[in-house]
Amino acid sequence: MRDAFSAFNDGIVMTNPYPVDQVEIVQAPLPDKVVLPLQQRIGDEAIPCVVVGDKVLTGQIIAQTQDVFCVPIHASISGTVVAIDEQIIPHKSGLKSTCITIQSDGKDVWIEREDCGDFLHCSPETLIQHIQQSGIIGLGGAGFPTHSKLSKSLDCHTLIINATECEPGIMCDDALMQHYPREVVRGVEILLHISGASQAVIAIEDDKPEAYRSLLMFNHNDKISIVQIPTKYTSGAEKLLIKTLFNVEIPSGGFATDKGFVCQNVATSKAIFDAVIENKPLVSRIVTVTGSGVVPNNFAVRLGASFAHIVALAKPDDKQHDIRMGGMMMGVDVATLAVPICKISNCIFVNHTKAKPHVQECIRCGQCNQACPVGLLPQQLYWHAKSEHTDRAMDYNLRDCIECRCCDVVCPSHIPLAEYFSFAKALHQQQMREKHQTDVARERFEFREYRLERNKQERAEMMAKKKIELKKKMANDKVQKDKIAQAMARVKKTKQDKK
Repeated sequence: MRDAFSAFNDGIVMTNPYPVDQVEIVQAPLPDKVVLPLQQRIGDEAIPCVVVGDKVLTGQIIAQTQDVFCVPIHASISGTVVAIDEQIIPHKSGLKSTCITIQSDGKDVWIEREDCGDFLHCSPETLIQHIQQSGIIGLGGAGFPTHSKLSKSLDCHTLIINATECEPGIMCDDALMQHYPREVVRGVEILLHISGASQAVIAIEDDKPEAYRSLLMFNHNDKISIVQIPTKYTSGAEKLLIKTLFNVEIPSGGFATDKGFVCQNVATSKAIFDAVIENKPLVSRIVTVTGSGVVPNNFAVRLGASFAHIVALAKPDDKQHDIRMGGMMMGVDVATLAVPICKISNCIFVNHTKAKPHVQECIRCGQCNQACPVGLLPQQLYWHAKSEHTDRAMDYNLRDCIECRCCDVVCPSHIPLAEYFSFAKALHQQQMREKHQTDVARERFEFREYRLERNKQERAEMMAKKKIELKKKMANDKVQKDKIAQAMARVKKTKQDKK
């Protein structure tokens, strides 16, 4: 493994603007009701298997699909299904999506699940199916179904546990590692058993010394190493982390599994422990609530509880707030605290409302180029994205942009570069779809013209052939008529001669 420090030539260093003296986890009270969106991952929306009025138990499957990305939705509390309708979900557009609302009975009665037994005696396929039925997805923010990722990792040689939590302000993973180090390490051992990897590396930033020591204390597996890397945003991006740890570059458009690596988030590892060892599906998670408008802390909360449910526990002040879900860099602004906590909701920022800085013209300082962690040229990308020349932007590897906003932060003109890049990506995809549709329509038109012309030629050839055959037939008929006439003439002459 290479010296970690040498890899960090790009990216930015950002201190936590809302530090705490002690990283804690507060158990949030059971919510009175939960709202569970049916679209919490990639793939199709889950289909409800309950109806309004049904009584459900904690951990009971209430919606699922049958596609390859199928991840069931579980009831996070026991109670009664009171609604299945469209409600606002945590998304920057304020989108509505189908949700199941459960009113709590206050008892939190869990459903009995079938145990998979000692994981060391289970096949990888059995464990992957158990993880799938436990509703586990990547808890780092991407939300990719864990069972699908594990299915592609069976030939990997190295398992990487991403415990960097590089976005400043978020500390839910830090709290998880400090309070549940045994469970995290045990979860990594389960992942090693499934993947068959020869080694596992838990990568953690060096600004989390307590979590690092906790993991070291509970790690007694020679296959598992715990590595500190420098605190720098964006150290947690998958391809950058692999480059940092092993000096292996994943090419554009490629995947980590192509090079024998599989990455999992540290919170996902704990969720796998809960599913396999404790036999509990994913019905809760740890969420950081931080920002200038609250007292920062971490809360263990049931999925589907409202943002307001745990923000109230963080003692918000009376000032006007801006709400942001996810990181202060890659998160999204949300309009209301009434939206539910989902599996990927790792952090809620509650900040005092501030006027946004005035955007000025680009002065070509080049600071964005220096800050880009993946080595792109944001200045060039900006000009092409602004002019909607997406093909030119793609020539500058726009698709490799991870929209980390490092370029935004260092831009003295306050240009929202990442928004331009996100827009350009979406525009390029739309143009590609339209071009594909145009190409398909043109090909269909050209084939129709070709088919009509071909039919015309074939018909002409057929008519010409028939005409020739008809002439031959008529000619043959004339010959036959002549022969008959000659025969008749001979008969007539013979009769006259006899007279």
